[in-house]
Amino acid sequence: MKAFEIHTFQDGRWKIDSVFDDRELALFEARRVDEGTRYSGVRVIEELYDEASDLTTTKTIFRGGNRDRQERVLKAAAAQKTTSRAGHGTGRETGRKRPSRKQDKSTNYLIPILILAVLILAGLSAFLGLQQLSQLG
Repeated sequence: MKAFEIHTFQDGRWKIDSVFDDRELALFEARRVDEGTRYSGVRVIEELYDEASDLTTTKTIFRGGNRDRQERVLKAAAAQKTTSRAGHGTGRETGRKRPSRKQDKSTNYLIPILILAVLILAGLSAFLGLQQLSQLG
């Protein structure tokens, strides 16, 4: 059995993005992902599983991305780990503070509620309008 895995490189780590049965489709998708700037690297791994011997053979069939960008991400991740360990115990926070997640969630509910209110209002208006038309005729 053959499977083709697309791995993406982000934050200094490779992660499985998707799995395909078709080689050409996997290569097409990997090239499409590689054109974007979201990931600093992409690769396609061909995985061949032999049920009789219960062995798996893997082979990289596509490599994309910018090696310089991958190395910079790895160095930045290593530097981040070193600075976080070096500053440990000083009581001083480094880096920026993240915004509160509660603020984001409250605005996420507002839009669907407003849409629902507009739809209900439009439905009631249509209903009342049809009633008025039926009384006229």
